[in-house]
Order: sequence, then structure tokens, then C-alpha cells
Amino acid sequence: MQVATLSSVYFLVRCAISQYATEISHTKVDPKPHTTAPTTAVPTTLPPSEASSATWYCRATSHYWIVDTGEIVGVSAAAVVLVLVVGVWCLWKRRKPAPPTLDPLYYRYSTRGTQDDTATVNHTGLPTDSIPSDDKSRHYANVELESLRMLRLEPSDLQVIGKSPMATGAHGEVWLGTYAGQPVAIKRTKDKSAKAIAKMSTEILLMSRINSPYTVSLIGASWLRPIDLECVVEYMDRGDLRSFLSSTSPTAFTWTQKQESIAHVVQGLVYLHTFETPIIHRDLKSRNVLLDSKKGTKLTDFGESRELDEDTLTNGIGTYQWMAPEIFTGHDYSTAADVYSFGVLLSEYSTHRVPYADMINPRTKKPMNQQFIMAQVISGTITPTFDTDNTPAWVLDLAQQCLAFNAEDRPSMLQIVNIVLKATTAQP
Repeated sequence: MQVATLSSVYFLVRCAISQYATEISHTKVDPKPHTTAPTTAVPTTLPPSEASSATWYCRATSHYWIVDTGEIVGVSAAAVVLVLVVGVWCLWKRRKPAPPTLDPLYYRYSTRGTQDDTATVNHTGLPTDSIPSDDKSRHYANVELESLRMLRLEPSDLQVIGKSPMATGAHGEVWLGTYAGQPVAIKRTKDKSAKAIAKMSTEILLMSRINSPYTVSLIGASWLRPIDLECVVEYMDRGDLRSFLSSTSPTAFTWTQKQESIAHVVQGLVYLHTFETPIIHRDLKSRNVLLDSKKGTKLTDFGESRELDEDTLTNGIGTYQWMAPEIFTGHDYSTAADVYSFGVLLSEYSTHRVPYADMINPRTKKPMNQQFIMAQVISGTITPTFDTDNTPAWVLDLAQQCLAFNAEDRPSMLQIVNIVLKATTAQP
């Protein structure tokens, strides 16, 4: 099509030049006046001086018709330029759009190591969002997954089960899957920015260092591209504590069972807090406590967990109902923040309700809003409600200690584990 277009343009230009020459050939240029009538044209040989001049002579009669070579050269040059301009324009109009630029890490971490179309589909069969269009989200150069390579799972051994996630939240989803024939949970982030992927990578690395029967075990990591990064962990068949408490009556979930569950939570926190560099969970709540019919209770979701740096942290991380007062105020905090969250968690074991859900605005008859609760926690005027009639005294006493307003007044997890284990072993 392009060749035909250029040929047509060239033909039109040739016609224009021919027409121009024809008009010139019919224009007489009489070098000197004449008085005689035209005679029959006689072929004449031009003198050497004239033949070598910059003027072409055409003898048709006794007169000369003159065409300047400068004019022909100018017209020809203009024609060439016109052809080039039209040609470039045609090529520009017909150019193919450039394919989207994929991050080099797409190919670097591709399972097959080749630039094929199949690499754009998540190997687990989970729905994969398209690559974000904004530069910030598309730029994964700073997301280093080499450190996860030893944790990478064989894609052919990892499969998803079902068409919808087991659980979903504001920032992620958890899917049921199998790995090497065993059930697993596959965690994915909804946020596809480089920051979110880097955060998940950090969580996976942290979990790879944690090895306790009271924390959910990491199976490995999976990805085709950094944007597809998944965290694969052991499956807990009874789900999270929040869902279990909501669907179970206090009489069905006895205190003997609860005390065993509480003991597992405490031992998981002791494990984290007694690392060489202590680890603060920072988001301890019933959603992040998982239950299993055989393995018991375990802590999960270390996405907000951080190693304690110089004994304090200042970032306000967590879910507000479980957060300690010092976190709200932006003051330095330590492992004592987890102790406060554990005290709130004990209220859930007691009432089976979300903390502060019983606080009703007398005017609107609706639950108090987040701002009110936060303000009351900051001032130290409220703590979560307990079912005092049906909760063991040692639980109420321990909760009161954990919910102390000042962080230094709260017991350590080592002290707490002694209280809990003593109460558990005292049960008949």
C-alpha cells in the first residue's frame, strides 16, 4: 500500500514536470527583433560555446526558445522533497503502536525464562489484574526478589481450588489451594504497586525466619512477575478466631478450650518477643488468630510485623479497636503495644463480640464511631467490655493488667505465659 501511494505521488509529480516543460516550450524568447516572416524549421548544430552554456536552445524557426537549466533543477529538487515528505507522512500514519513496555523483571523471573505470552497468566489460575498503567505502579526495579528464590515453589505443584477467595479484606485476599497434594492458603495483595509488592516480599522473608508451632508456617513464595507475588502458608481448617467466635455460642466454645487457645497465642507472642532482635506483631486481633481442628491456635499475618529497632517504634500501625494509647498519640512504643492488644483479644474470648461494639450512642442509637472510641482510649477513660459473670477471675485480672494505660505498667509476655500456663494446668 505504501509503495503504491509513493508511486502515485511520483507519477503526479512527473506529470506536473511534463506539463511545466510543455508550457515553457510554447513560450517564445526572442533574443533579437525580427522583421521577416517565420521560415521552415531547419536542424542546426549549436556552436560549442552555446552548447556548453547554461541554456538549452530549441530551434523551431529562425528564433530560439530558451529553457534555463536552473529552473528544471529547482523543479526536480522540489519534486523529490515533496515525494520524501509524502512518503514519511504515509509511513507515520501507518506505523504500528509500540507494544507495552514490560518490566525487565517480568522476563527475569518468568518460569520458562522466555518472552512468551503464556507468562502473562498467573500459573495458579487466580485472577490476575492487568499491569498498572501509571509509572509509579509499573516500576518494579526496586523490588528485589532474588532473596526469595530459595523459597520459590514449583508452579506445576501449586493449584488453586474454587472460583472465589476464602477470605478478603481491604488490602488482600486468601485463596484455598494445594501444593504437592496438601491444602495450603495462598495470600495475594490487591494493591499492585511496587510498594505493596515490596511489603509482601518483606513479610515472606520475615516468615521464613519464624519457626514456631504457635505461628502459621510459611510454605513458600510464588510468582511469574513481581506483580504476581503470592505468599503460600499452611492451611488452618477452622478459619480465623473472629469468624469462629461470631458463629459459636459461649457455651459451645468452653473456657477449657479457650484457655488452650489463649495459651497458644501467648506462646506465639513470647516466641516473637524473645527473638535476638524482638519482633512486634503490631496487628494482633482476632482476624489474625487462626484455628485448626488438629493443630490448635496459631498467629498469622505478619505484614505489619517489624523487628524492634532501638527498643521503640513510632509508626501508628494496627486496627484501632486493638491499638494501645501510645500508638494513637504517636509516642514511642515497644512490645508492650502487643500486650495491650492481647488484653483486648481477651475481651473477645469473653464476650464473642468485636471490642467496643456494645458502646451505643444514646442519641443516634448506633455504635459509637471510631473517632469517639480513639479519643476515649487516648484519655484512658474506656477499655473493652467483659462478660464478668462467665469469665474466669484469672482472665479478668490478667486483662486488667494488660490494658494498663501506661506501657511500663503492663506485664511482659514472659510473665503472662507463666500466668496462663499455670491456669491451664490447674484445670481438671
